[in-house]
Amino acid sequence: MSPLFTPIRIALLVALVAVFVAGLALVPSGTMLPVHWGPSGEADGFLPREWALLVPFLMVAVVWVIFLAITRFGKPSDIAAGRHSYGVVVTAITGLALVMEAATVLIGIGVPVNMVQVIGFALGGLLVVLGNVLPKSQPNSFAGLRLPTTLKDTANWQATHRLTGLLCIVSGLVLVAAAALVPTPALIWWLLGCVFAPILVGVAYSLRYASKARS
Repeated sequence: MSPLFTPIRIALLVALVAVFVAGLALVPSGTMLPVHWGPSGEADGFLPREWALLVPFLMVAVVWVIFLAITRFGKPSDIAAGRHSYGVVVTAITGLALVMEAATVLIGIGVPVNMVQVIGFALGGLLVVLGNVLPKSQPNSFAGLRLPTTLKDTANWQATHRLTGLLCIVSGLVLVAAAALVPTPALIWWLLGCVFAPILVGVAYSLRYASKARS
């Protein structure tokens, strides 16, 4: 079996297909479903039922194609070093797509779902998962903070990913709390901040670490 098709990923894919089929059966034909939300949290982009339900599939397809390309064309050393990290990412993104698909179907049948809030909870969980994975990663060209400073120095990579992983966990927990407590218009900015803050701090830390190592 391909390393892509682990039992949990197969289960997530089966569930994704099942929710898609349920959406086609339950959401009336011709219904326009939201696929994009503006800064206010209000939906401002819509697609017909069939296409809206396909959006999570397209997200998964892109991630899986990238994974397949890595395992097919990447250097064996890079694949071995990054397999666990990007494998977890593939699983997490597939799970996120399943959550989005289920929320879209619920919206289509008239259930009041705050998609921005749902995405906040899901991304918060994803950040926590990534935060636990990053410190275990090894230098590679596919997953992690792939900077000249981290790729050239294993110690820099490990220190940077330990810090970034911790920040991802903290940001994920903060985002989950924000999704539960913060009004939707402000939640958009919490989403952006919690996603990008660990990356920016990690990059700055790696550069500082390299500068101190040279001095």
